[in-house]
Amino acid sequence: MSNINKLNELLLGQLQEDLRDQSKCTPGLYQVIRGVINDNRDKLDEIPNEVLDEIEEMVKDTPFKFGT
Repeated sequence: MSNINKLNELLLGQLQEDLRDQSKCTPGLYQVIRGVINDNRDKLDEIPNEVLDEIEEMVKDTPFKFGT
């Protein structure tokens, strides 16, 4: 595994942990996650549906809303 893959794996794992911690769920965290998703659009099909469902539920529970 390349260093970039290792770093990406660590980053994604930490972001998931931060999403589960209400004290870290800030608009900035969600902006970072949106950026990671946009950067990895081609890999979204590889993400298990249960993970996507979990993230969708977390986003629904945010104490703030994003503008469209």
